[in-house]
Amino acid sequence: MDLINNEYFHMEEENGVIFITVSRKGYSLSKLDQLVREHPRITITNFAELKASLEQATNEKTQIGEWKPLISVSISEDKMVAKMRIHVTEAQLYSEREKIDSEIMDALHAHGINNGVLEMQVKQPLANKEFVIAKGEPALAGADAVVRYYQLSDRKPMIREDGKADFFDLQFIDEVNVGDWLGEKVPFSEGVPGRTVLGEVLLPKKGKDKPLFYDPKTVEKIENDDVTILKALVDGVVQYIDGKISVGNHLMINSDVGTGTGNIHFDGSVTINGIVSAGFSVKATQDISILGELGISGVKEVESESGDIFIKGGVFGNNLTVIKAAKNIFLKHANECTLEAGEDIHIGYYALGAKIKGRNIIANEQKGKIIGGTIEAKGKVSAAVFGNRLERKTYIHVEGFNRFELEQELSELLPRYKEKIIYVEGIKKQLDSFEDLQQHLNEAQKSQSELLKARYENEMMEVSFLEVRRKNIMKLLETKGEGQVCIQVAAYPATTLQIKNQKKHVESLIKGTIYWEKNTLYSD
Repeated sequence: MDLINNEYFHMEEENGVIFITVSRKGYSLSKLDQLVREHPRITITNFAELKASLEQATNEKTQIGEWKPLISVSISEDKMVAKMRIHVTEAQLYSEREKIDSEIMDALHAHGINNGVLEMQVKQPLANKEFVIAKGEPALAGADAVVRYYQLSDRKPMIREDGKADFFDLQFIDEVNVGDWLGEKVPFSEGVPGRTVLGEVLLPKKGKDKPLFYDPKTVEKIENDDVTILKALVDGVVQYIDGKISVGNHLMINSDVGTGTGNIHFDGSVTINGIVSAGFSVKATQDISILGELGISGVKEVESESGDIFIKGGVFGNNLTVIKAAKNIFLKHANECTLEAGEDIHIGYYALGAKIKGRNIIANEQKGKIIGGTIEAKGKVSAAVFGNRLERKTYIHVEGFNRFELEQELSELLPRYKEKIIYVEGIKKQLDSFEDLQQHLNEAQKSQSELLKARYENEMMEVSFLEVRRKNIMKLLETKGEGQVCIQVAAYPATTLQIKNQKKHVESLIKGTIYWEKNTLYSD
C-alpha cells in the first residue's frame, strides 16, 4: 500500500512493514518527521537506515519501520483498567467515524473487554491519544464485626456547685434487671464481589469476626438475623471478670446498717442507702457504696476484697476505723481513720488526722485539704492545701518508682498482652463453633469442648492480670519524674514532704510541684 510518494522518495507498507525508496537527495530528516506525523499509523523503528537512505539516495527499497494497527489496546496487569489509542488524525477521526466506531467495538471484543466499558469514551474517542476505555469494579471488602458492651459508669469524682453547698457525688454501681441489654454484636459482612474489565469475578475480603465475651451463667446470648444481643439473666450489677461481662450479686440495703441488719458480709456488691452505725462493719467481695448524706461514724471496718468503695458522706473515725479496698476509695472526707487502697484514693473535701495509703492520693485541687496524719503513696499526692495555719504536723511520703524499669516492663508486657488477646480470641472462636453444634457433638468433641473452656478460663485470668498490670504501670508513668507532690494552693509550715529518700521540711508557705528526677528533688 502506497503511503507517501513525491519527487524524492516513495514510502509504502507491505504486511505491516514500512519501506522507503529514496531516488533523490535533499529531503531532510526533520522535514520527513513532520510529514510522517500526518500518518499516525507509521512508526519509524530504524532511524539509522532511514537517515542513510535520505543521504545516499541509492534508489534501494529499505525497511525503516512498522505499520501500527488502527486501534491498539493495553490492559493493566491487574486487569482493572483498559486503555485505547486510535492511530488517526483529527480529520481522519471525523471523516471515518462510522468505520472507527465499528473498529472500536471489534477491538474491545478481540481483547475480551466486556465489563466497565466507558460509554462516553466510546462516543467521544480521542485521536492519536491514549485514553481509558474501560474500568473494572474493585471488590469491596466486608466490614468487620462490631461489638458493643454495656459501659460501666465512669468513676471520676467531681466537686459540684448547687448554689448552696458543695457535695461529692458519684455514679458508682450499675444495676440491671433480668432482660436488660448488656451488649451486642453486628456480624461481619462478606463484602461485595468485583469484576475486571474482562468480566472475571474478584472475590472480596471478608470482614473479621469478633467474639462476644460473657458469662453464660448470668448473661444470655440471643441470635437475631442482623444482630446478636446479650441480655441479663438475673438481677444484679454489671461487672467484668477475666475480660467477660457478667451480672454479679447485689445486696441493696434501703436503711442504715445497724442493729436491724447486723454486720454485713456479702459475696458481691453492696449498696447502702443510709449510713453504717458506730461499731458495725461491712465487708463485700465486690464494690461497696454507702450513700447516706451523714456518712459513717465510729464504724469498725468497711472492706472490699476486690472492688472499689464509695462513701458519699465521708468518714468520722475514732482512730480504730479502717476503710480498705482492693482498688479505689472515693469519699467526701476522712477524719481520724485509716484508709488503704490497692489503687487510688480520691478525697472530696479534706483528710484530717488520717492514715492514708495507696498508689495515688488525690484531694480536690480547688478545695481538697490534707491536714495532719500520715500519707503514703507510690506515685503522687495531690491536694489544694497541706497542713494548716496552726502548723499541725502533716507527713507526706511518696515511695516513688524507677521510671526506666517500668517503661522497660511496659515495652515487654504490651506485645505479650496483644499476643495473648489474639490467642484467646482464637480459642473463643473455637468454643463458639462448638456451641453452635452443641446438639450434634460426639463424646470426643464434647470432651474437647470442655478442655477448651478450661484453657479459655486460664488464659483469660492471665489476660486480666496483664491488663491490670498494664493500667497500673501507665497510671504511675503519668506521674512527673519518679514521684511527685502537687501543692495546688499552699503547704503550711510543719508539713514534711518526702519523695524516695529525700525530705523537705516546709518552713514557710510554698506552692507548686515537688518531684524526684535523676536522684534529685526538684520544685516548680
